[in-house]
Amino acid sequence: MIEDVIFLIGSIAILLGAVYDLIAAIGILRFPDFYMRTHAATVGTIGGAALPVFGAGLVALVYHPLGSQRFFMAGIAFTVGILILVIAPTGSHSIISAVYFGRIGKKPKLKVDQLEEDLPKRSDVAELVREHEETPGEEEEPKFTFRRLGR
Repeated sequence: MIEDVIFLIGSIAILLGAVYDLIAAIGILRFPDFYMRTHAATVGTIGGAALPVFGAGLVALVYHPLGSQRFFMAGIAFTVGILILVIAPTGSHSIISAVYFGRIGKKPKLKVDQLEEDLPKRSDVAELVREHEETPGEEEEPKFTFRRLGR
């Protein structure tokens, strides 16, 4: 009885993942700018990939023809699902931060932009680059030297 319920929950999770993927695909096509499309892609990744993987883990857990391998397969599925939940938002955040702070593409239309004060001014960046440039003929001395061992 409990195995049927677990199998049903796993199957529903797999179907919900397909619905998440459909909604994310529509969002990617319909949203106007990069940032909103990235949000749709992240929702599609988390809901459309992690949820079906967890569902497949539940199904594998109660699928007896797999024998003792069912626990191994369920464990792998749950591990992959947790990795997706951790890695997908982190990767999306990194990509969006790089695009925003690198001033690549069009800036989103925002009423309030609290990140604007964190953006460095071009003059500050140019000064930092000049500060760290090496002038020709002024190579740094090596920090260490090699000694020959006597034989």
